[in-house]
Amino acid sequence: MDDFSKSISEKFKETFPSWAKYCCEKQYEDTFVLEVKIPRPINDGVPFLALDTCDDEVTVSFDSYHAHFSDFGNEKSFDDALNFINKIISEKYAMVSYSRGTNWCGSELIASCNLPQDNSEYPYADTLVIRSWNGSFDQEIECFAKN
Repeated sequence: MDDFSKSISEKFKETFPSWAKYCCEKQYEDTFVLEVKIPRPINDGVPFLALDTCDDEVTVSFDSYHAHFSDFGNEKSFDDALNFINKIISEKYAMVSYSRGTNWCGSELIASCNLPQDNSEYPYADTLVIRSWNGSFDQEIECFAKN
């Protein structure tokens, strides 16, 4: 693995030792990077929490949302990614995805106390999918899309 990926891998395994078994190397162009895919505790297969490194950047994904964390010279990419991971696994937040038909409209991480009940934030959407780490807030909400 490249040096950045090795460093992130070591920090990740130190922070989440029970998830070390999910860490693997993946070839990307001419180098190997870190790839981690952790199943949810309810083990339904989807979604999973993913982390990967590429071009000195950490990307964290959950459901249809992902966020990029880059050092920009201050060596905080892992700390920022860790903060995001902790929000996801805390069950105090859930991922909300909005779609219309088969078209994705957007996704966002929302505090579980503020989860939407309709499409008022995304009126174009006809479906809201909510996913949380432990599945406590999982639901699909069908809506009437506004044009």
